[in-house]
Amino acid sequence: MGLPFLFRMENMAETIKIQLEDAFLPVEEEQVKEGKSFVLKRERAATALATLVDALLVTAAADITQICYRYGVEPKDFQLSSRYNEKMFEEVAQVLDELEEEILDYISVYSTKCTKDNDEKKLLLLWILALGKNNMGLRKSLEQRLRVFSRDVEAMIVASKLAKMDASKAVTTVRSYLHTAYQMPGMATAFKNASQFKAEYIRTRGVKQGNVGSSNSEANNILRFARTTLQMAWMHWQREEYDREGAIGFYVLRGSTFHCDYCQSYVGFHTIGDVEAFPPRHPNCVCWTIPVFQRDINDLTI
Repeated sequence: MGLPFLFRMENMAETIKIQLEDAFLPVEEEQVKEGKSFVLKRERAATALATLVDALLVTAAADITQICYRYGVEPKDFQLSSRYNEKMFEEVAQVLDELEEEILDYISVYSTKCTKDNDEKKLLLLWILALGKNNMGLRKSLEQRLRVFSRDVEAMIVASKLAKMDASKAVTTVRSYLHTAYQMPGMATAFKNASQFKAEYIRTRGVKQGNVGSSNSEANNILRFARTTLQMAWMHWQREEYDREGAIGFYVLRGSTFHCDYCQSYVGFHTIGDVEAFPPRHPNCVCWTIPVFQRDINDLTI
């Protein structure tokens, strides 16, 4: 099963006409090519990152399933908690701790591939680590997502047991359904008597508090989290690079024909300090930019 993402880079015409005031230098063809190339490289890096993170998630889910099957807990009593089986929980916790470190390492490496300068990489890494929902930081944000991910796997193990799968079959099924966890065999049976189970997301029938608008499988959200972090990092570095080069502004263009009023509203010229206008503005945003420089005052003299 492939990654649950499709990215289309469209509306990238070879000839771009940009009308600027006389106070600005005209946009050169090379700048246009560089702008396109940068966002295309960014998307290739994001896809490579998501592929690696996905492989980690699939392996971790399989490992957790194998661990839990060894302990033979009945489906209705099964829960990934030290309150019910401390030894099993310790083994699962180790898998999740290693998963967290590996994902953070991949995010750090791929999010700093936009530059070869080691000092710039260090500064960018510090900026990345401060990212996170509600200012939690990258690590804490990932920890929360992995907790939800583990509860998805918990529910999948319950469903596997109810479907009378042996350990080998359960591992194969969990790997296959990781991105569609609540559609796997045995899940509907569990939901019919949800209140009788200890597993958190069996009891809630897959509904997660505060996850309005989110995917029902946290694996998908973790991949989006990794991709978005990289996209934000690369674009932050690009805006900083424009500033270092002496640009006084930037021009935003759409990189996709997908309808988005929010992105469309930012198309055009912005001053270099207009941080909010710099892409990306949402997950999977492929808007791209061109730096704008000021003319020498002598060029304007008549």
